[in-house]
Amino acid sequence: MTQPGIRSGTIAVDFLTPTHRISAQMTLRGRVLADVLNDVRTSFLPLEAVFLSRLEEPARILKSFGAAILSKNHITMAIVNVGVELAVKAISPTYGTRKVYGVFATIPGFEIEGTMEFHGRPDLHALLVTNVERFLPILNAQAVMTGRPESRFAGELIFINRDFIGLFSLSGEVAQG
Repeated sequence: MTQPGIRSGTIAVDFLTPTHRISAQMTLRGRVLADVLNDVRTSFLPLEAVFLSRLEEPARILKSFGAAILSKNHITMAIVNVGVELAVKAISPTYGTRKVYGVFATIPGFEIEGTMEFHGRPDLHALLVTNVERFLPILNAQAVMTGRPESRFAGELIFINRDFIGLFSLSGEVAQG
């Protein structure tokens, strides 16, 4: 189901950079957001219906644009609240048990908590060092600004840019359902 006012195949995303919040729509052209973010063949994202604000005042719109382009290198996280089915591939049933773990991560200016799903035993080294995906999905996530703990960003899904991770930790397995 798409959000009212958003075309089918288009997703609304809040992108956070070290200094700004960029709220925009993206046309995915048959792909999911995770694949677009992790596509190494392109360094920029075309955006539509763009609203720019400073992180310190995320609700105050500085500028708006019909279209813009955003460098993936500067994205610290991408927040999705509606249309998660357009953000990640449906998880197909596999042999073995899928387990959900609590996650805590730091990136410059933020502490992020949520959950991640793993097949089998989680391996942090594989996830952060040998994994080819640059943007890691954290489910049911909340990001708290370290300098202003009252400022929080939450989403059904937050992709964090692995290049900005300072600390990453898994807590115990989270009970499902």
